Amino acid sequence: MAVITPTITTDDPHVYREQMELIATYAEGVHLDFSGGVFTPQKLLPLDEAWRDDHLITHAHIMCHDALEVVEDAISLEADLVIIHIESDNAKEALERLSENGTRAGVALLPESSVADLQDLEADDLFEHVLIFGGHLGYQGGKADLDQLDKVREIKEAYPEVRIGWDGGVNAENVEQIADAGVDVINVGGYLKNAEDPKKAYDQLTTLVS
Repeated sequence: MAVITPTITTDDPHVYREQMELIATYAEGVHLDFSGGVFTPQKLLPLDEAWRDDHLITHAHIMCHDALEVVEDAISLEADLVIIHIESDNAKEALERLSENGTRAGVALLPESSVADLQDLEADDLFEHVLIFGGHLGYQGGKADLDQLDKVREIKEAYPEVRIGWDGGVNAENVEQIADAGVDVINVGGYLKNAEDPKKAYDQLTTLVS
């Protein structure tokens, strides 16, 4: 069964707190987006201003030019999983630092990147999660690129022990297709944030993939 995880994507610390407090009332986990404005023109809340709710399983998705420059801030956040982009400079070095610290690590793939790019890490024990990005990076809402689901089979064949995440454009019309493809963690942003009743929308998605 896939897990539905609400996403926080904001540059405003007040919105960050509001969203965190709301999500804690209905979900078991949260996916936090951080961007320095390189992979996306939108800068998000800096890592050193973020905090976690200890009642929520916390995944931190780091979109930055140089992963090594922010890895210590990511460690300080004490997230349950830190996801680094394969496209970042020094991605391998950052993953090695996370491993040294005992922090669970994942790797994210932009739509133009392939599963074969993971081989550049030279060691599959540096990550236990692969996040497939199928949306508009750094923003919530928009349409999912479901062609990216082709990567799920490739990941399962190459890294059978790795859990697979999805980020981008999830809604009630496509969530079953994403889950049926073999995705383990489905991160949902705009569909929940813009819902009149986020808890009801979350429960709907959870029912659809259960």
